[in-house]
Amino acid sequence: MLTKRLAACAAQVTPAGVVCDVGTDHAYLPAELLQSGRCTRAVATDIHAGPLEAARRTLTEAGVLEQAELFLCDGLEQVQPAGITYGVAHRMDFRRCDGLAALSPGEVDTVVIAGMGGETIVHILENCPWRRQVHLILQPMTKIPDLRLWLAQQGFGWSEQVVQEGEKFYVILSARHTGTVRILSPLEQEIGCVDWQSESVRRYAGWKQQRFQKLAQQLEQAGRAEAADWAALAQAIQEKL
Repeated sequence: MLTKRLAACAAQVTPAGVVCDVGTDHAYLPAELLQSGRCTRAVATDIHAGPLEAARRTLTEAGVLEQAELFLCDGLEQVQPAGITYGVAHRMDFRRCDGLAALSPGEVDTVVIAGMGGETIVHILENCPWRRQVHLILQPMTKIPDLRLWLAQQGFGWSEQVVQEGEKFYVILSARHTGTVRILSPLEQEIGCVDWQSESVRRYAGWKQQRFQKLAQQLEQAGRAEAADWAALAQAIQEKL
Protein backbone atom coordinates (compact mmCIF):
# COMPACT_ATOMS: atom_id res chain seq x y z
CA MET A 1 0.00 0.00 0.00
CA LEU A 2 1.30 3.43 -0.95
CA THR A 3 1.81 6.28 1.47
CA LYS A 4 -0.61 9.19 1.06
CA ARG A 5 1.96 11.28 -0.81
CA LEU A 6 2.78 8.49 -3.28
CA ALA A 7 -0.90 7.63 -3.67
CA ALA A 8 -1.54 11.28 -4.56
CA CYS A 9 1.23 11.08 -7.17
CA ALA A 10 -0.21 7.85 -8.57
CA ALA A 11 -3.65 9.42 -8.89
CA GLN A 12 -2.21 12.13 -11.15
CA VAL A 13 -0.62 9.69 -13.61
CA THR A 14 -2.06 9.81 -17.13
CA PRO A 15 -4.01 6.53 -17.52
CA ALA A 16 -2.82 3.85 -19.95
CA GLY A 17 0.50 5.58 -20.56
CA VAL A 18 4.18 4.91 -19.95
CA VAL A 19 5.63 6.26 -16.71
CA CYS A 20 9.16 7.01 -15.57
CA ASP A 21 9.76 7.05 -11.82
CA VAL A 22 12.94 9.04 -11.22
CA GLY A 23 14.94 8.16 -8.10
CA THR A 24 12.70 5.17 -7.67
CA ASP A 25 14.14 3.77 -4.41
CA HIS A 26 11.99 0.66 -3.78
CA ALA A 27 9.73 1.18 -6.82
CA TYR A 28 6.54 1.15 -4.77
CA LEU A 29 4.94 3.61 -7.18
CA PRO A 30 5.62 1.64 -10.40
CA ALA A 31 4.50 -1.56 -8.66
CA GLU A 32 1.14 -0.01 -7.76
CA LEU A 33 0.68 1.54 -11.21
CA LEU A 34 1.36 -1.75 -12.98
CA GLN A 35 -0.73 -3.83 -10.58
CA SER A 36 -3.70 -1.50 -10.90
CA GLY A 37 -3.36 -1.24 -14.67
CA ARG A 38 -3.11 2.53 -14.56
CA CYS A 39 -0.01 2.42 -16.75
CA THR A 40 0.95 0.00 -19.49
CA ARG A 41 4.69 0.16 -18.91
CA ALA A 42 7.09 1.78 -16.46
CA VAL A 43 10.75 2.76 -16.30
CA ALA A 44 12.53 3.26 -13.00
CA THR A 45 15.78 5.22 -12.76
CA ASP A 46 18.24 5.83 -9.96
CA ILE A 47 21.79 7.06 -9.83
CA HIS A 48 22.81 4.19 -7.53
CA ALA A 49 22.68 0.44 -8.12
CA GLY A 50 21.42 -0.47 -4.63
CA PRO A 51 18.00 1.21 -4.94
CA LEU A 52 17.50 -0.40 -8.36
CA GLU A 53 18.13 -3.84 -6.88
CA ALA A 54 15.64 -3.09 -4.12
CA ALA A 55 13.19 -1.88 -6.76
CA ARG A 56 13.59 -5.07 -8.75
CA ARG A 57 12.85 -7.14 -5.65
CA THR A 58 9.74 -5.09 -4.90
CA LEU A 59 8.31 -5.68 -8.36
CA THR A 60 9.22 -9.35 -8.35
CA GLU A 61 7.54 -9.84 -4.98
CA ALA A 62 4.52 -7.89 -6.22
CA GLY A 63 4.14 -10.41 -9.02
CA VAL A 64 4.41 -7.92 -11.87
CA LEU A 65 7.99 -8.70 -12.81
CA GLU A 66 9.85 -11.91 -13.39
CA GLN A 67 13.10 -10.41 -14.58
CA ALA A 68 14.44 -6.89 -15.02
CA GLU A 69 16.30 -4.93 -17.62
CA LEU A 70 19.14 -2.84 -16.15
CA PHE A 71 21.11 -0.24 -18.09
CA LEU A 72 24.18 1.64 -16.95
CA CYS A 73 24.46 5.25 -18.02
CA ASP A 74 27.43 7.59 -17.95
CA GLY A 75 26.14 11.16 -18.16
CA LEU A 76 23.96 11.46 -21.25
CA GLU A 77 25.57 8.52 -23.02
CA GLN A 78 24.24 5.05 -22.42
CA VAL A 79 27.06 2.50 -22.19
CA GLN A 80 26.78 -1.23 -22.65
CA PRO A 81 23.91 -2.92 -20.81
CA ALA A 82 24.82 -4.76 -17.61
CA GLY A 83 23.20 -8.15 -17.11
CA ILE A 84 20.23 -7.59 -19.38
CA THR A 85 17.20 -9.78 -18.85
CA TYR A 86 13.68 -8.90 -19.82
CA GLY A 87 10.60 -8.04 -17.82
CA VAL A 88 7.18 -9.54 -18.44
CA ALA A 89 6.09 -8.31 -21.85
CA HIS A 90 8.68 -5.55 -21.44
CA ARG A 91 6.34 -3.82 -18.96
CA MET A 92 9.15 -2.68 -16.67
CA ASP A 93 12.80 -1.87 -16.88
CA PHE A 94 15.40 -0.25 -14.65
CA ARG A 95 18.14 2.17 -15.67
CA ARG A 96 21.01 3.39 -13.60
CA CYS A 97 21.57 7.03 -14.51
CA ASP A 98 21.37 10.62 -13.34
CA GLY A 99 17.72 11.65 -13.56
CA LEU A 100 16.38 11.11 -17.08
CA ALA A 101 19.72 10.81 -18.86
CA ALA A 102 19.16 7.22 -20.05
CA LEU A 103 15.77 7.90 -21.63
CA SER A 104 15.01 9.05 -25.15
CA PRO A 105 12.36 11.51 -26.36
CA GLY A 106 8.98 9.85 -26.83
CA GLU A 107 9.83 6.87 -24.67
CA VAL A 108 7.55 7.90 -21.78
CA ASP A 109 4.63 10.28 -21.50
CA THR A 110 4.61 10.82 -17.72
CA VAL A 111 7.57 11.57 -15.46
CA VAL A 112 7.28 11.32 -11.68
CA ILE A 113 9.98 12.89 -9.50
CA ALA A 114 9.03 12.46 -5.86
CA GLY A 115 10.90 12.83 -2.59
CA MET A 116 13.72 15.07 -3.81
CA GLY A 117 14.68 18.65 -3.11
CA GLY A 118 13.28 21.29 -5.45
CA GLU A 119 16.78 22.25 -6.58
CA THR A 120 17.51 18.64 -7.53
CA ILE A 121 14.27 18.41 -9.49
CA VAL A 122 15.18 21.59 -11.38
CA HIS A 123 18.64 20.14 -12.14
CA ILE A 124 17.09 16.95 -13.54
CA LEU A 125 14.59 18.83 -15.69
CA GLU A 126 17.15 21.36 -16.96
CA ASN A 127 19.24 18.46 -18.23
CA CYS A 128 16.27 16.89 -20.03
CA PRO A 129 15.81 18.52 -23.47
CA TRP A 130 12.41 16.85 -24.01
CA ARG A 131 10.87 17.95 -20.68
CA ARG A 132 8.21 20.00 -22.49
CA GLN A 133 6.81 16.91 -24.19
CA VAL A 134 5.71 15.04 -21.07
CA HIS A 135 3.37 15.28 -18.12
CA LEU A 136 5.39 16.09 -14.99
CA ILE A 137 4.30 14.95 -11.53
CA LEU A 138 6.58 16.55 -8.96
CA GLN A 139 6.68 16.10 -5.20
CA PRO A 140 9.48 18.28 -3.83
CA MET A 141 10.66 18.01 -0.23
CA THR A 142 12.46 21.37 -0.05
CA LYS A 143 12.90 24.58 -2.09
CA ILE A 144 9.31 24.39 -3.33
CA PRO A 145 9.07 28.15 -4.10
CA ASP A 146 12.20 27.86 -6.26
CA LEU A 147 10.66 24.99 -8.21
CA ARG A 148 7.42 26.89 -8.77
CA LEU A 149 9.36 29.93 -9.97
CA TRP A 150 11.37 27.80 -12.41
CA LEU A 151 8.24 26.14 -13.80
CA ALA A 152 6.58 29.53 -14.32
CA GLN A 153 9.64 30.93 -16.07
CA GLN A 154 9.87 27.86 -18.32
CA GLY A 155 6.28 28.16 -19.52
CA PHE A 156 4.69 25.34 -17.52
CA GLY A 157 1.19 25.44 -16.15
CA TRP A 158 0.28 23.27 -13.19
CA SER A 159 -2.20 22.35 -10.51
CA GLU A 160 -1.31 21.51 -6.94
CA GLN A 161 -2.63 19.52 -4.05
CA VAL A 162 -1.48 19.12 -0.46
CA VAL A 163 -1.57 15.87 1.48
CA GLN A 164 -0.84 15.44 5.16
CA GLU A 165 0.85 12.46 6.79
CA GLY A 166 0.98 12.91 10.53
CA GLU A 167 2.49 16.31 11.21
CA LYS A 168 4.07 16.62 7.76
CA PHE A 169 2.63 18.26 4.66
CA TYR A 170 3.54 17.26 1.11
CA VAL A 171 2.88 19.25 -2.05
CA ILE A 172 2.25 17.49 -5.38
CA LEU A 173 2.43 19.47 -8.62
CA SER A 174 0.93 18.19 -11.87
CA ALA A 175 2.58 20.22 -14.65
CA ARG A 176 2.42 20.45 -18.43
CA HIS A 177 4.14 22.84 -20.78
CA THR A 178 1.80 25.53 -22.12
CA GLY A 179 4.32 28.01 -23.47
CA THR A 180 2.93 30.78 -21.26
CA VAL A 181 5.52 32.40 -19.02
CA ARG A 182 4.02 33.57 -15.74
CA ILE A 183 5.03 35.99 -13.01
CA LEU A 184 4.16 34.54 -9.62
CA SER A 185 3.11 36.64 -6.66
CA PRO A 186 4.90 36.03 -3.33
CA LEU A 187 1.79 34.15 -2.16
CA GLU A 188 1.82 31.90 -5.24
CA GLN A 189 5.53 31.23 -4.80
CA GLU A 190 5.21 30.25 -1.14
CA ILE A 191 1.79 28.55 -0.98
CA GLY A 192 1.23 27.65 -4.63
CA CYS A 193 -1.58 27.53 -7.14
CA VAL A 194 -3.94 25.74 -4.79
CA ASP A 195 -7.63 25.25 -4.06
CA TRP A 196 -8.17 27.40 -0.99
CA GLN A 197 -11.38 25.53 -0.20
CA SER A 198 -9.45 22.31 0.39
CA GLU A 199 -9.15 21.44 4.07
CA SER A 200 -5.61 20.11 3.65
CA VAL A 201 -4.59 23.29 1.84
CA ARG A 202 -6.06 25.42 4.62
CA ARG A 203 -4.21 23.44 7.28
CA TYR A 204 -1.00 23.74 5.28
CA ALA A 205 -1.48 27.46 4.74
CA GLY A 206 -2.20 27.98 8.43
CA TRP A 207 0.99 26.15 9.34
CA LYS A 208 2.95 28.29 6.87
CA GLN A 209 1.35 31.45 8.20
CA GLN A 210 2.55 30.70 11.72
CA ARG A 211 6.06 30.12 10.42
CA PHE A 212 6.03 33.40 8.47
CA GLN A 213 4.71 35.37 11.43
CA LYS A 214 7.44 33.98 13.68
CA LEU A 215 10.08 34.71 11.05
CA ALA A 216 8.80 38.28 10.66
CA GLN A 217 9.02 38.82 14.41
CA GLN A 218 12.56 37.46 14.57
CA LEU A 219 13.67 39.63 11.66
CA GLU A 220 12.00 42.69 13.15
CA GLN A 221 13.81 42.14 16.44
CA ALA A 222 17.06 41.91 14.50
CA GLY A 223 16.28 45.15 12.70
CA ARG A 224 16.07 43.50 9.29
CA ALA A 225 14.08 45.31 6.59
CA GLU A 226 12.72 42.09 5.05
CA ALA A 227 10.59 41.54 8.17
CA ALA A 228 7.86 43.60 6.52
CA ASP A 229 7.76 41.26 3.49
CA TRP A 230 7.18 38.17 5.63
CA ALA A 231 4.62 39.96 7.76
CA ALA A 232 2.76 40.99 4.59
CA LEU A 233 2.83 37.40 3.34
CA ALA A 234 1.43 36.13 6.64
CA GLN A 235 -1.34 38.74 6.36
CA ALA A 236 -2.11 37.71 2.77
CA ILE A 237 -2.53 34.11 3.92
CA GLN A 238 -4.82 35.23 6.74
CA GLU A 239 -7.02 37.05 4.25
CA LYS A 240 -7.28 33.92 2.09
CA LEU A 241 -8.22 31.84 5.11
